[in-house]
Amino acid sequence: MKQKINNIYAVIIGAFCCGLAVFSGAATADPLVPTFEELAPGVWAGVREDNPRNPVMGTATFVVSNKGVVVYDGGGMPLYAERVIEKIRSVTNKPVTHVAISHWHGDHNFGIHPYLEAFPNVQVISHSFTHRVFNSKRIRYIDGYSTGTMEYKATVEGYMESGKDREGNPLTPAHRKYYNNIINDADIVHGDSQRVKITQPTITFDDKLTIVSGNRSIEFMYLGDANTAGDIVMWLPQEKIVATGDIVVVPVPYLFNVPPRKFSVTLQNINALDYDILVPGHGKIQRDTTYVDLLIEFADAVADQRDVLLAQGLSDEDAQAKLDFSAFEERFTGGDPYLTFFFNAWSKRPFRAAVFKALKGIPMVEIIAEE
Repeated sequence: MKQKINNIYAVIIGAFCCGLAVFSGAATADPLVPTFEELAPGVWAGVREDNPRNPVMGTATFVVSNKGVVVYDGGGMPLYAERVIEKIRSVTNKPVTHVAISHWHGDHNFGIHPYLEAFPNVQVISHSFTHRVFNSKRIRYIDGYSTGTMEYKATVEGYMESGKDREGNPLTPAHRKYYNNIINDADIVHGDSQRVKITQPTITFDDKLTIVSGNRSIEFMYLGDANTAGDIVMWLPQEKIVATGDIVVVPVPYLFNVPPRKFSVTLQNINALDYDILVPGHGKIQRDTTYVDLLIEFADAVADQRDVLLAQGLSDEDAQAKLDFSAFEERFTGGDPYLTFFFNAWSKRPFRAAVFKALKGIPMVEIIAEE
């Protein structure tokens, strides 16, 4: 069990088990429904509404040219990918030629194999680091998908029956509404989870790869370590649109195993593209640098705090406990208790550990070869 929870998917599920203060947002029919927006002629983003809804699903972006379609982060579950494919077919009869994987976390790629079935000549692109993880023990958390959803459903049903959460607190109406969605979604999520699998890339690169698709130039770039050591962004220089994967997540960032100084530099490299539109890995489309500027300020401020505390002779453990996030919490959450819960679970708690781990010269994610 300990090994299973050492991954983003299970950490997020575990965070929900600790209880929520508020549930917000209208639920769609199921959690695998993207809402599509055309960002520029032929450039589409499919955003899953209510980012924290379980299971989280990465945004899918696709670019249509007169020769074919290039997809970035095509789907974390097969049904999600199939709905993206359905949308693609509604706007063009051109085939998908490439599917790019932003990073190794499964909520962005465990469902992309339907593209290979629908478009036999499709090529799959990733950073070489992502490819290495796909062939390591680290990716074996996929094995937990077959039982995890129904186990969680049973846990939630226990909360509903007892009227109390894991901490023994009485369930509020918001808890009940959220838990009812978990129960109602469980069958479709469990059924689709039986189809998830790792899709190996056919093209890998380390720094930059350019795809010329008819009248479009599509650039994939590694701009530095952030959410992982192999995050790639998709840059459309003509349209000035960048898709970032989980380097940028809105409205509160994912900061599991994120080195703060490198994160700041990578974000500055993204801003240096001078984009007009930024597509985050999760959450609302951004049309200026305001949110990325906040992430840069946050990363630098926390790293500065760490360095000052260590210079005072404090141990790593004591310095970690003294890190103060209060200057940023409301700026990310707006005081919303729902978002505050996720800021604690996705940002503050994991970043406390990561900022000290970053000093030790060890990889944020160790790649252990399969036996």
